[in-house]
Amino acid sequence: MSDLKVYNTATRRKETFVPLVEGEVRMYVCGVTVYDFCHLGHGRCYTAFDAIRRYLEYLGYRVIHIQNITDVDDKLIKKAAAEPAGEDMRSKLAAVAERYAKAYFEDMDRLNVLRAQQYPRATQNIPGMIEIISDLLEKGYAYRRGGNVYFEVARFASYGKLSGRNLEELKAGARVGVEEEKKSPLDFALWKSSSEGEPAWESPWGPGRPGWHIECSAMSIRYLGPTFDIHGGGQDLIFPHHENEVAQSEAATGHPFARYWVHNGFVTINEEKMSKSLGNVSNLRDLFSSHPPRVLRFFFLGQHYRSPVDFGEESLKEAAAGLRRLDEAYGRGIDRFGKEGETPPSAELLRNFEEAMNDDFNTAAALAVAFRAANLINSGSEDPGVFAALALICRTLGVDLINPRHRVEDKTADEVDVSALLNKESLSEDEILALAAARRRFRAAKDWTGADRIRDRLVQLGVEVRDNPDGSSTVVYY
Repeated sequence: MSDLKVYNTATRRKETFVPLVEGEVRMYVCGVTVYDFCHLGHGRCYTAFDAIRRYLEYLGYRVIHIQNITDVDDKLIKKAAAEPAGEDMRSKLAAVAERYAKAYFEDMDRLNVLRAQQYPRATQNIPGMIEIISDLLEKGYAYRRGGNVYFEVARFASYGKLSGRNLEELKAGARVGVEEEKKSPLDFALWKSSSEGEPAWESPWGPGRPGWHIECSAMSIRYLGPTFDIHGGGQDLIFPHHENEVAQSEAATGHPFARYWVHNGFVTINEEKMSKSLGNVSNLRDLFSSHPPRVLRFFFLGQHYRSPVDFGEESLKEAAAGLRRLDEAYGRGIDRFGKEGETPPSAELLRNFEEAMNDDFNTAAALAVAFRAANLINSGSEDPGVFAALALICRTLGVDLINPRHRVEDKTADEVDVSALLNKESLSEDEILALAAARRRFRAAKDWTGADRIRDRLVQLGVEVRDNPDGSSTVVYY
């Protein structure tokens, strides 16, 4: 029996994780709508599920990870309509989708998010959606209104079970008259007839396009089967998107849909909800220009995935400082013990790490174990297992540590024009090491003024020079 406990949104409690197939986890995570660049919320979501996947693989599971790409919806159509004239709408839609899908993969690669095994696209799975919609019509869960097809929520008795919402309360709070042709304001579109100038696909109900919710049902069922282990996404998707997925999927197949529903928390900006209407949505690639992607990943993992994350400059500075402490310990570990992997990790630290992650993938508590290992190394621990544990924990979380410590060799000072290097605005790694070596030469010659000038310039560049008891020097920088 697994020790892993997972909080299941559907039951509102932590449950022992038991996969449908022993040794295998089938996981579907709702993907991006590719009409714009990825923002902080995307970064938080996909970093969280990447850590979940990595830990499941650490436990020895074979993870089948599927993540859709929504490449047709109202926002995409609006964006495509603004493209230069000359091509038909479906071609323009595909061009916009491809542009932002490419940007998505670039951003996720920089955050060290592993690629899913499949990224099915909505427009490539329309036949499967049509098949499910036809089944729902035949079974009486859906109805037609002209070229539109709607799911009749009242026909699905357990509607609201995922989100915990009562059908009568939902009816009372629903907007009336938005779409008069629907039987109820709660009914949702499975198929939409296309207006003039919009992209369209042929269907038994005329030219049109799928509703948003049906695509995830069609693609998850196609790649993972009618019942699978984990369905993930942001908390904002619980209702109505995931609620509607449950209804249409279970109505169509007659089988339970996802067994564990896992949702990550929201991102706030300086304690304000992130919203385009407030103008505080930050694109990841803009942030990457001033904050290393590995710091952003570390920042996201510093909170439990279900907790809200407040983004601000101070919290990022704290994350950068924390990551640097781990890097420093990693560098000291390499100096002291050599390359990682040559010694088994500390059993106690690994047990602590697994206890943290087995408690609903608590990455914040897992990183606390990494800091414990770092503190032991920085305090002079001679146990190579501590260093091995630090490296394994961080690697499992997708936090790639950097050795910021560089031993200064005297030979790097050969034929160095110190004055020229001191006046350069930025320096390469070789030039930094050459200046540090020149400083050693000046100190040996008791030229303290020259040595101090080099030290002061290196400090301005964020480079720390450390003189070791054995007479050698180490520079610490990124």
